[in-house]
Amino acid sequence: RSQKCQVNGELSILKYLKYGVPQGSILGPLLFLIYINDLQNCLQHSTARMFADDTNITVSGKSIKEAEVAVNADLNNIREWLLSNRLSLNLVKTEYLLIGSRHNINTLEEQPRVFIGDEPIKGVQVTKALGVKIDQFLTWDSHIDQISKKISSGISAMKKIKDFTNSDTL
Repeated sequence: RSQKCQVNGELSILKYLKYGVPQGSILGPLLFLIYINDLQNCLQHSTARMFADDTNITVSGKSIKEAEVAVNADLNNIREWLLSNRLSLNLVKTEYLLIGSRHNINTLEEQPRVFIGDEPIKGVQVTKALGVKIDQFLTWDSHIDQISKKISSGISAMKKIKDFTNSDTL
C-alpha cells in the first residue's frame, strides 16, 4: 500500500507503507482491536478498559504517592508497548482524573505528577468517557448539566414548530 498527502496545493512524494490498518476499511476496526488486544498484558498496577480506539486505565492506592508511582510505572510500560507495536499516543487527548472525596482532593499538598516518557500528562477535574462526563468527586453534575441543556434545546425547538405541525409529528 502507498499514500501521499496534499497540503496547500502541494503534493508530497509517494510513501510506501509496511504497517498499519487502512482508515475507513471494513476490516479496519476488527484488525485494530486484534492488534491492541494484548495492551492490558503490559499493565502491572492498573486495569485497562478498552472500547474501540478509546482506552482508559484505572489505578488505586492507599496514598496519592502510591497511586502516582503505580500509574507512572504502567504508563512507562504502555510507552514501551506502543514503541514495540509501532503505535503512537495522542498526548493532546491524554489526561488523568484524580477521583476522591472533596476533603481529600481539596487538602492535597500537591497534585500527582503523571508522565509518559518525559511528557507530562495534564490533570483535569472533569473528563468524558464514552459520552459520559465524569468529575473528580463523582457527583455527575457536569453530565446532568449537559443532558439538561440538550433536552431544553430540544423542547425549545419543538415549541417553535408546534403551531406548524400536528401533534403526531412532534
